[in-house]
Amino acid sequence: MAMVAGLVQVVVTATTGDILEDIEFSRAYTDKEGQLLQVFLTSDHKYRIYRPLSDFPPDFVEALLLQEDRYFYSHHGVNPVALFRAFWETYVIKSRRIGASTITMQTARLKYGIYTKSIVGKLRQIFSALYLELCFSKQEILEAYVNLAPCGGNIEGFETGSWFYFGKEVQNLGLTESLMLCVLPQNPTKRAPSPTNTPRELLEARQRLFQAWVEYHPQDQDKAVYMDMRISTICQMPNQARHFTEMLNIQLAQEEPRQPIRTTLNSTIQQQCQELFHSYLSQHGSLGVNNGAFLLVDWKEMEVVANLGSADYYNDAIQGQVNATTSKRSPGSTLKPFIYALALEQGLIHYRTMLKDTPVTFNEYAPDNYGSVFKGPVQAWYALADSRNIPAVALNRDLKQRDLYDFLIEAGITGLKEREHYGLSLVLGTGDVTMMELASLYGILANNGIYKDIHSIYTAKKSPGRPLLSAESAFIVKKMLEANVPPYQNRPQEVADIPIGYKTGTSIGFKDSWSVGIFDRYILCVWIGNFDGHGNNAFLGRRMAAPLMFNMAYSLLSNIPKNQQTSYERPQNVKNIDVCSVSGGLPNPHCPQTEYAWFIPGISPITTCKIHRQVYIDTRTGYRTNQRDKDYVATIVREFWPSDLQQLFALAGLPRLVPPDYPPEEYHLDYLKQGYPPEIISPLTGSDYLFRSSDTSRNTILLCATADADTTEILWFSGVNFIGRSKPGESIEWKPQPGTYQITATDTKGRSSTLQVTILEFVE
Repeated sequence: MAMVAGLVQVVVTATTGDILEDIEFSRAYTDKEGQLLQVFLTSDHKYRIYRPLSDFPPDFVEALLLQEDRYFYSHHGVNPVALFRAFWETYVIKSRRIGASTITMQTARLKYGIYTKSIVGKLRQIFSALYLELCFSKQEILEAYVNLAPCGGNIEGFETGSWFYFGKEVQNLGLTESLMLCVLPQNPTKRAPSPTNTPRELLEARQRLFQAWVEYHPQDQDKAVYMDMRISTICQMPNQARHFTEMLNIQLAQEEPRQPIRTTLNSTIQQQCQELFHSYLSQHGSLGVNNGAFLLVDWKEMEVVANLGSADYYNDAIQGQVNATTSKRSPGSTLKPFIYALALEQGLIHYRTMLKDTPVTFNEYAPDNYGSVFKGPVQAWYALADSRNIPAVALNRDLKQRDLYDFLIEAGITGLKEREHYGLSLVLGTGDVTMMELASLYGILANNGIYKDIHSIYTAKKSPGRPLLSAESAFIVKKMLEANVPPYQNRPQEVADIPIGYKTGTSIGFKDSWSVGIFDRYILCVWIGNFDGHGNNAFLGRRMAAPLMFNMAYSLLSNIPKNQQTSYERPQNVKNIDVCSVSGGLPNPHCPQTEYAWFIPGISPITTCKIHRQVYIDTRTGYRTNQRDKDYVATIVREFWPSDLQQLFALAGLPRLVPPDYPPEEYHLDYLKQGYPPEIISPLTGSDYLFRSSDTSRNTILLCATADADTTEILWFSGVNFIGRSKPGESIEWKPQPGTYQITATDTKGRSSTLQVTILEFVE
């Protein structure tokens, strides 16, 4: 019965078994070209890199069989002649201790962990070898041996030994190196070399194998001079892209890959970027810059090309083992481009739409700019390039179909809290993202609105992606980012005509300095900061992260031949139109200067310029008049700015000339609707206000609006009920009862704006 069970086991193992089934191999990662990056220890603290026998050079296999088992293909696991000779020499005449292990016997010892220095152990080894021969082919046994052979210390397998001693794969070994590896397993403890020492026993063993080799290959006799020379070894495993490969370990935690994993990393570009990165940090060390990270992605394939998770993985002082690539950080203003993309496709703006950068409060949220500086009227492209906070927050407030929060959820950003937690502040970076997530967001812009997953492991099959933005809005935002002035102008001549679109970001408290760029086929994310959250006033995105990003970008672009450069095409539904260079509207006959603007027909808003207007002045009185064909009437063109922008110009020391009004006794409505209607600042449209029943003294809403330059008063109505009057930019108090109201602000020219507000009562 036992014999039958044994035969069944042999049959099952022979048909379905894997000789290396119970052997754990190291997780090993290579770059895109197969160069080994990193090897991790197995759970039993060994380095074992699997390599199929078919990948070993025939010369190496031939030398190995010469050394270990010349009759490997002739016996059935045991060489009786060698066994008898070994037994006679060792136990009968006791002249010397010699072995008689075949490669099959050595494989059995390594696979089953057999102690073979006793007769019982040797017998177990023999029977195990016979079992292996019954179950597996010679090729399978030999493949197991080349992957398990001891090569000194915790190095097992010839592929592992090749990388450890020579820093290259076994296929690239020379004859002297191959022979050295082949003789190591017989006595790895005594024969293993070091960078400073080549054991004499190793040289002698290699010399003996070489003599056997030249018997079959006399053409190699001229290499005899090298056999006594000291062997140059590095004796260390490759240690590149540690954060990157650890990240992959986490991603592949449920898998047990046997062969080295081919990643998308480019070792040449990785080294190039690392050198620039470390040089930059050393130059700015006096400013407290001692840590940072970068991520380079090929946006066409969405593959990681280069990555560094911290300045020094082994530096505990900077918590170097933390990986900035996968750590959640505040992105600062780097999310603003997606506000503008959403606003473009929802028809709120075009490339040069005039936006207001003025002090404003959104309910109880009052965003500010860096240095509390407001620029007044700014075109959309400039508002984004110069990272103005007020326009971005205002645009996100006005988005209807979906806002930034919705977009981030659709893009798969993880860890976001409920929408109410952020409010409008999400625009300024209060929602944390990882560098990998940030790169994937910019990949949407680069790929004309299509979201694609980032790949770190090479695969020939790529997902088609899914649209998250229109191609038109993505294109125009890229143009906006390309208009962002570089942090310095010393651009290499060979890359002068290659556009680089970029955005910077600085988190609250100067804890994170960001710069993200799109150029040629790359997306480059750079982060400067500290993992302990310590802020530094030097950590400004434009001043600290952007110069490093441009250093890397220029270096990468300089190495791309002209005929290999990548560009993106303009979508068919994007047009270039002329607009007033001041207002961003269609030029009227009085606009002194025009500029081009990217425009989406049928979607982008477009109105005729309201800033430049022709008026008639009675030179006798200085008042405005509607009379024209009089000798005392002068025709002039003036700029009509809303009241809040006029105030900002005045604060900046650049007051605008206010157009003259009509005589006090005259009242003229603006039947042509040339000017701007009042813009209600408070209350906020669609907002609910809560009144407390226990403290009615505080149940007040402030009414405030800006107005066109040609009006000096605003009339407030609730429905048809008159509330009061105010000057533009000034507030009046309104104390309504709970309910829903239509609030209208009307100026003296008959222009008006209306919004709805709801007041709820809170009963305590």
